Amino acid sequence: MRQPDQRPVARRRAGVKGRGRALAVAAVVSIGLSACTTGGAGGGADGATSTIRTAINATPTTFTPWMVQNRDDYTVSRLLFHTLVRRGADNSIVPALATSWESTPTTAQLTLRDDATCADGTPITAGVVKDSLDAMATAEVSVFREIVFGPGTPTISADDQANTVTIALAQPWLDLLQGLSLEATGIVCPAGLADQDGLRTGAVEGAFSGPYVLAEQSPGVSYTLALRDDFTAWPEYSDPPLQGEPAQTLEVAVVGNDSSRANALLTGSMDIADINTEDMTRFDGQEGYTTHRLPYLALYVLFNERPGSVFADEAARRAVVQALSRDALNSAASGGLGELAVTFSHAAVPCANTDASVLIPQDVAAARGVLSGRTEPVKVLGMDVIGPQGAANSYVAEALREAGAAVELNNVDVSTWSTTGATEPGAWDLTVFPAINAGGTMYGALSPIVGPATEDGGANWSGVRHEDVLAMVDEAMRQPDEQARCGVYQQIQENLIGAAHVMPLSYSPEQSIARPGFSINAYNNQVDFSTMRIGTGAQG
Repeated sequence: MRQPDQRPVARRRAGVKGRGRALAVAAVVSIGLSACTTGGAGGGADGATSTIRTAINATPTTFTPWMVQNRDDYTVSRLLFHTLVRRGADNSIVPALATSWESTPTTAQLTLRDDATCADGTPITAGVVKDSLDAMATAEVSVFREIVFGPGTPTISADDQANTVTIALAQPWLDLLQGLSLEATGIVCPAGLADQDGLRTGAVEGAFSGPYVLAEQSPGVSYTLALRDDFTAWPEYSDPPLQGEPAQTLEVAVVGNDSSRANALLTGSMDIADINTEDMTRFDGQEGYTTHRLPYLALYVLFNERPGSVFADEAARRAVVQALSRDALNSAASGGLGELAVTFSHAAVPCANTDASVLIPQDVAAARGVLSGRTEPVKVLGMDVIGPQGAANSYVAEALREAGAAVELNNVDVSTWSTTGATEPGAWDLTVFPAINAGGTMYGALSPIVGPATEDGGANWSGVRHEDVLAMVDEAMRQPDEQARCGVYQQIQENLIGAAHVMPLSYSPEQSIARPGFSINAYNNQVDFSTMRIGTGAQG
């Protein structure tokens, strides 16, 4: 039974010398149609460089895997910490630190590879993996804990002789293997577990289990990662396989402006980068550049429904939904390049709703009758990368003003948005939420809306547990029949959308771009930054 949550550099090749709670940019996999084009090689193809230059949007909020909050955290964690498995083509589970596994709805036993080591040379044994997963499962703060393990605390055991780790869940949870592919489950080595304050800042030598170590950092400016000479435990992707050479050095700049990224790619001062705005069209027909255009973010309006909030009232939430146009927001967010959504998960997440009739139709006159009678301003929290300079958030603010509402818009960078939304519930009333859901599960999509609130260590920004929905999730997790399980999830989606707890907007595209001679692979319409390579065209 589900219980309420009670938890109130000096550069080195094999280590590091010398932050975070919030969000839950939920785990909603962007598995729809993608566009991938490849041109000729150049740049790094001749082996003239051993460095890849790339970018993140903002300073990572933490280097502790189970405390990751946003896309930039995920990117850095994927490079520094290895996971037991990955998700490959067609949602398949791919070996990484684990070579094989057996699972049931309540247990999983994973057999580990025998050649993996930490950055300080410590062997990654079953005991090391157990200790790291235990740290995540019992952490005071981890928005991904329930996404991975389900309700309750799992029992994790290790057999070093057999090189196996066994996870026994508190109740049936069919999403466990997908959850173990998430960056939040990256294995932290003993040195990191022994110094968790240093782990958060990236300052612990030997904490890393992944291919790279953090060699230098200038927060807010740049990060330098160095390839481990002894790393051989690459994920066993096959469709497409890994090709080319990993960079000896990754230079990761903090560049939040997509136009600046596009300029850098076109002038040769950046090698691989992601772009979310209309700047992606500047690469149409560019010879030699490889692009993956992916339906990356599921955008939806999410409300702060905590007691005392204006949006604890369904009539007020419904008025906001009636005031907004999905077409207009899609235009503001991506120049109309996105696809309109009919649910809060990505369209290819199993059991995603496809029926547009569940949506509340736009009715500005009806909205005005509710919103114009309120004197307190609606506090809109916006992330400034959703459209140029946060244009999607500006649209929401203006549409609400046209419907008679007083509005305060706080358009901020990714890191500030994550921290404010998850730790300062009094600072916002609604936000355009950009869901990633790297695990591609329906509960991952639900996690910012239901379950443990962020102040209780969970992923739920709304602040209301929705016990009725959680009971239905438990029912779905006990259903061996997919059709029956999807019937439960369909009812959940209809209930949440129909009561205006969430307003589906669009699937905002992202284009991953590699200039000639560099590559990065995409699986299930999601790039894996550990696959960045020199010397071949991108695949996926």
